[in-house]
Amino acid sequence: MILSAAIFITLIGLLGYLHFVKIDQETLLIIDSLGIQMTSSYASGKESTTFIEMGKVKDVIINEAIYMKVIYYLCILLNDPMEPNGISQVVPVFQSAKPRLDCLIEVYRSCQEILAHGKATPTSP
Repeated sequence: MILSAAIFITLIGLLGYLHFVKIDQETLLIIDSLGIQMTSSYASGKESTTFIEMGKVKDVIINEAIYMKVIYYLCILLNDPMEPNGISQVVPVFQSAKPRLDCLIEVYRSCQEILAHGKATPTSP
């Protein structure tokens, strides 16, 4: 009886881990006139999507963090509505995948190309 309960609790814990924690895939979609969409797909099939309007985006950067080693990650800087040159928030991208620096550089260059194209194209009211 105790063994059955332990197995049951272990299975429930594993299913909870797969549904809420284990991220299987992360995607970044940038549409220059619309915004940035970040999607995380979990191992259970569940998806979590975050959308940031392009008007709120100040820049996309590669940042570094130092733990026991140096880790690089892509971030989206959001405009501060109160201060024109300020940054209100830093949103990390690919939190689970942790791609290598050379991959991040490719994504960064693509992001900068799209952001530059969006800033060069005038929008009409």
